[in-house]
Amino acid sequence: MSSASQNKQAPETFPEDSWEVEWDVYSDPASSEADESEPGSPTALFRHTHEGPGGRRQVVTAVVLMTIAVVSIVGQTEATVHVQRDLGWDKPYLILYLSHGFYFIMWPGLLIFERFQQSGKPWDRFFEDHFFVLRRTAQYVQHQTLDLTSSQIAQSPLRYMVMTCFIQCCALNIAAVTWFVAANMTTPSDLTAINNTSAVFTYVFSVWLLKESMRMAKNVAVILAVAGVLVIAYGNPTGGGADTAVSNRKRLFGNVITAAGAVLFGLYRVLYKLKACLPAEATPEMNITFSVVVGSSIGVFTTVVFWLPLPILHFTRLEVFEWPSSAAAFWTAFGAGCSVLFTCSFLSLTALTSPVLSSVAAMLGIFFVALYDWLFTGHDLTKATLGGGFAIIVAFLLLGWSTYQETYAEDKTVNEHELTRVPTEEV
Repeated sequence: MSSASQNKQAPETFPEDSWEVEWDVYSDPASSEADESEPGSPTALFRHTHEGPGGRRQVVTAVVLMTIAVVSIVGQTEATVHVQRDLGWDKPYLILYLSHGFYFIMWPGLLIFERFQQSGKPWDRFFEDHFFVLRRTAQYVQHQTLDLTSSQIAQSPLRYMVMTCFIQCCALNIAAVTWFVAANMTTPSDLTAINNTSAVFTYVFSVWLLKESMRMAKNVAVILAVAGVLVIAYGNPTGGGADTAVSNRKRLFGNVITAAGAVLFGLYRVLYKLKACLPAEATPEMNITFSVVVGSSIGVFTTVVFWLPLPILHFTRLEVFEWPSSAAAFWTAFGAGCSVLFTCSFLSLTALTSPVLSSVAAMLGIFFVALYDWLFTGHDLTKATLGGGFAIIVAFLLLGWSTYQETYAEDKTVNEHELTRVPTEEV
């Protein structure tokens, strides 16, 4: 028998081991139930999102992500303050670089988790399935549809995703750097208040770029959230020196830099929703998985690019490099781990809901940090903190209800399509 005839017969003899074919996007759900139940199939994440009226699974997932985001941002804040204030390792840019660079572990962590779920699968098949799912999901993101054409399937999404993730990395890191630059130029009250106006800019960019509707509930929620931050920032006693030792001119310049960072933070969140998120029909699992990959890519770009200011800061004596003590190293690593959890949950929450809701959810961290300090470090819980925190919580609940009405309650139509594995005709 000739080699050509053997090659023709191979796919018919071992169809279950041939994964080099592309899959059509949609098929009838009833006919694909058996295929979808196969453990570890490439389409394990490819299912429709509407399980019934209200999208209960999405709501539960969003609540869990919010909880993780708030808890992790409290952990990151407390660890960073402890390292710089109590342990004396005051290296803000280096801590920022380490925290954001540590994002790269998200993807290896995802691989370990998936491998644990699919421990019986051969390694080559495991990686082939993983990258198939990743490539197809990136195509969904690039073309903003789950109903891909054959030409879209053939087009590689690599260039699009590299550019998108690099822009995300630059926006996030530059915005974060402005906070550290302005920290010694303005007062802590101004820094906290102005930085958290990013929720306003997130809302503005969402209306402009995402074409979100302007509702009265949203307007009131954003105003309440910013007002709550202002009350916390300016209503608490400063202890004397910090808010009075800065000259007016220097303070104004610092406030301008902080405001620029707030704008960038708002733009970063909306650009992520616009350019790096799946269509609305995608499942929570798909959104979370892809958010992990995007977050990991931000860590890679941070590690490769944003080390460049470190030697400049060292030689100009603005931030002299020094090895941390063992305690400082431990708490810096702990803060970096919390930063990974926050970013993963924050990006996933943004993908599932909206940039505005995730921004206000992040603002909840200010109030919970104050609660932590009151419970464990002996700081007073002032009326300003309580009043501002209450305003932020009300704003969050109001915005959450508005988002629920827009995203789930107003669209109760069950998606009749679900992704399944169906071989296309060989060319």
